[in-house]
Amino acid sequence: MHDIQRARGIVDVVLAAAEREGAERIDSIDLSVGALTFLSPDQLGFWVREMLKGTIGEGAQVVIETLPARLRCAECGFEGEAAIEDDPIYHFTTLTPGCPECGAAQVEIIGGRECVVESLRATRRTD
Repeated sequence: MHDIQRARGIVDVVLAAAEREGAERIDSIDLSVGALTFLSPDQLGFWVREMLKGTIGEGAQVVIETLPARLRCAECGFEGEAAIEDDPIYHFTTLTPGCPECGAAQVEIIGGRECVVESLRATRRTD
């Protein structure tokens, strides 16, 4: 359900931008999706393509880049990627707690929650 709701928002943004720019057809959509959104790139891409059917976006290529989870440690100053464990048996993903360098619990999540339409390529109407 989470993937469907996010896909609906993406499609709304893409179609509004295409309309505003006078597009005749949407050729491709590039998305950046953070690992901590817990969105499945395959499912998200599927739902975006499904929701574009019957619109100027039907048949558009949907490219999804997964962005890593990133942390900043208040203790040692580490800034970098965080380990994420995915258990396919339970289809459950968790962020490994604490700093990967010093083990401190005081970490700030600084990346990985994004879901961004990075670019949209379209063919414009020639009136």
